[in-house]
Amino acid sequence: MCNKDKIYKMIAVNMRTERKRLGISQIQLAEKADLSIDTIKSVENARRAMSLDTYLRIVQALESTPLSLIHGSDCENYMDRFIFMTVERSSKEVEFALHMVEQMLLGQDSYLNG
Repeated sequence: MCNKDKIYKMIAVNMRTERKRLGISQIQLAEKADLSIDTIKSVENARRAMSLDTYLRIVQALESTPLSLIHGSDCENYMDRFIFMTVERSSKEVEFALHMVEQMLLGQDSYLNG
């Protein structure tokens, strides 16, 4: 499974989870997002790629955020923590922190896959 397929699968799982959290059916989600039921079913079963417009309609209908549907609900906690830690930092300091995180993750990937 390539990365693109993994992302579609994560979105599908998180979309279904959010829809069920709200207690709405696929038909109701389609109506709220102004999309066809076939589109909702295809996306929720990771059988279809979608446009940015479709994705944002689904996000809004689920009262969610774009990152949450990709990463799940834990993402917001991490983003909130990062924002809190960097709120009074300069853009150069934030860029350095992001660079360090990126390097650590690349090192982790190399170590685990090497």
